[in-house]
Amino acid sequence: MTTLLLVIFAYLIGSFPTGVIIGKVFFNTDIRNHGSKNIGATNAERILGKKAGFAVSIIDILKVFLPVFIYRKLTNDMNTSALIGIAGLLGHCYPIYLKFKGGKGVSSFLGIVFGLNFYVGIITLATWKVLKHITNYVSVSSMISCFISSFIFLYLNGPSVVFFTLFIGSIFIVYLHRTNIKRLLNGTENRVKK
Repeated sequence: MTTLLLVIFAYLIGSFPTGVIIGKVFFNTDIRNHGSKNIGATNAERILGKKAGFAVSIIDILKVFLPVFIYRKLTNDMNTSALIGIAGLLGHCYPIYLKFKGGKGVSSFLGIVFGLNFYVGIITLATWKVLKHITNYVSVSSMISCFISSFIFLYLNGPSVVFFTLFIGSIFIVYLHRTNIKRLLNGTENRVKK
């Protein structure tokens, strides 16, 4: 019962629509009406600027990181911590406050990884940055980085609940990027501006 309540709580926190709030409060702009119409950091950066995009990314990481990190520190239960993180990820992607229309979950996924293991989080973030520089595609670097992080946990802990949770989470991230994949195949995906 306690775990169920924690999962619900993590989902509700994860549902906090950071990009929409920052856009409306500070820029009088609803980013859902512009660009990719996504509420995440990438669209926020394109529409509102780099500082706003960075702020959205950090808050979207923190809103999932904190429940995972606090629970792990209190209980040392990595498996339940990962499940709590997935609840926060689902909250971001299907937020109850926005009629279940949310973001693509990359920052929130990173929040799970940082909450479980700070060093793996650093590696995942560094991998994302390197891949973004090499490919010039945020979507490609995001999808690959998520999978790499899950396999790092496989290396560290073996075929654990944490690995399978993050691996399934990575597949979910790919599913959410299905329109990006179509654009990549068509050669119309947005590249990173230099």
